[in-house]
Amino acid sequence: MQSKDLEKYIEFLLSAALQKCGNIYDAEDLTQETLLAALSYMARGKDIQDVKAWLLVVMGRKFSDTLRKRYRQPIVSIGDDFDIVDENAMIRFKVEDDEARNVRKAIAYLAKNYREVIVRYYMNGQSISRIASELGIPEGTVKSRLHLGRDRVKKGMNNMEKFAKQSYSPITLHISCSGKPGLNGEPNTLIEKDLIAQNILWFAYSKPITIEDIASSIGIPMAYVEPIVQRLTDGELMKKIGNKYYTDFMISTLEDMEKHIPAQKKFVSRNFELFWNGIENCLVNLRRYEFYKRCSSDARNALELYAAFHCLDYGIYATFSSIFDTEQQFCNRPNGGRWIAFGHVNFEEFDPKEHAALLAHSYSGERIVKFDKYADGNTLEMHVYGADGFPCYSYSHSDEYTFFAENTCIDAEIAKLLYIIHKGIDPESVGFDPEYLKAIPWLTKCKILREEVGKPVINVPVIHNDEADVLWSICMDAKNKMTIDLKNRLAEFLKGKKQYTPAHLDSVPLQKQYLYADNAMLFATIREAVSRGKLYDGNYDNDSNGVNQPPCPMVLIIE
Repeated sequence: MQSKDLEKYIEFLLSAALQKCGNIYDAEDLTQETLLAALSYMARGKDIQDVKAWLLVVMGRKFSDTLRKRYRQPIVSIGDDFDIVDENAMIRFKVEDDEARNVRKAIAYLAKNYREVIVRYYMNGQSISRIASELGIPEGTVKSRLHLGRDRVKKGMNNMEKFAKQSYSPITLHISCSGKPGLNGEPNTLIEKDLIAQNILWFAYSKPITIEDIASSIGIPMAYVEPIVQRLTDGELMKKIGNKYYTDFMISTLEDMEKHIPAQKKFVSRNFELFWNGIENCLVNLRRYEFYKRCSSDARNALELYAAFHCLDYGIYATFSSIFDTEQQFCNRPNGGRWIAFGHVNFEEFDPKEHAALLAHSYSGERIVKFDKYADGNTLEMHVYGADGFPCYSYSHSDEYTFFAENTCIDAEIAKLLYIIHKGIDPESVGFDPEYLKAIPWLTKCKILREEVGKPVINVPVIHNDEADVLWSICMDAKNKMTIDLKNRLAEFLKGKKQYTPAHLDSVPLQKQYLYADNAMLFATIREAVSRGKLYDGNYDNDSNGVNQPPCPMVLIIE
């Protein structure tokens, strides 16, 4: 007899089960378990001669097991016939049983609503009525979840091999954002040092998927995946649609980030004047003002580099927005944030030599920290760019030791430290952590400070509010000229360079979809300007030991 021949006995079995159980729910399950017992028996190569008699014997045994359970008789152990385990029998797992281990693993990958009833009923021996009462759901729902949960456990055991295949090589995901981060550094801190969260976001990027699919893809039980997915959803890095989740920001590969760099460098070289003419006027005007003249040589170079970064960063953005007649919309986020996230994924360990062009054109957008009243009651504001494309020291980290506690806003502490030094304020009098004073030697190496007569002195431009207004005004003129000069050429260049994003992902601003079509232009223009004598040439690209450390594109504004 073949398995398909069992189908003609279904009505016969259901009728017999109804006489025993007295209700359709239990009868259907008893019928199903009896048929599964037959299938399992036949799968082991055994033959059934008198089919009806054999099925009735098995059904009677299964029903007796049900009664024993109800009257607290001996517990049914798991064995070779887990596929036919009675739903009313508590499971006793044998540690040495491979099948038992697979069952436990399959249960671990069930969604919470199925997992909790399976565990309560089979592992903990709770009754259907008790489960329904404690979970606040109807008894019929409990039975339905037990039924579906058993089916998923069986399917999970059949597909157990996929867990190992899809979970042995995790990716790493890095997040950046435009706009204002949350109070605790969101969105970056939502996944920082959390490899599970990073891989969840990657697996849920190409299409919406269920938590079960996420768990099986990364090889981690549902109980651990569910709270992470919830945290990422609450933090607005993921969205839910029905019972599926998807990653709600653009993720780029290294190929996405690198493929247009050669074309951008060539475009800048051929159209340098369109980028630079406005900035040239800005720098000529800037050099006339007293706040420029009172700066040290390094501070002047820092101010010019900051102005060039600022004009290019906002000027290219304004040109793009003018071409497509669109602006990025910064929504209110949890914990006070207003940001747009974007990320990039690494499939293997990052090799700096293989990605030298990408590193040479990387920079972090303008970061601003502001205190309405600090120390002596005056306003304090710091603007800074990360000139990461130059092989230089980073002021936020030293190889010797770390100055700042985890989750500390480093820029805010740097701004306070610079203000205290500039004003000659006793750090303890304003509650400044004296531990951060250890950063002074390192900040001197980074050219943010310098030493005079054995004391630290600020080595970046310090200007007042009215002087900052002048700076913004002449930078605005440069940005406006860049937009007028560059618009048509840039529009032609950008054709066909939009990054692919999944069809369901409709929240990604157009600026982010073209991010790596023009992202290298800023540093390409800076290097072209240096090579043409438009900016101070400090031989920054040969900074192997810190000798050629570039000035930091930073401005401190005080009242």
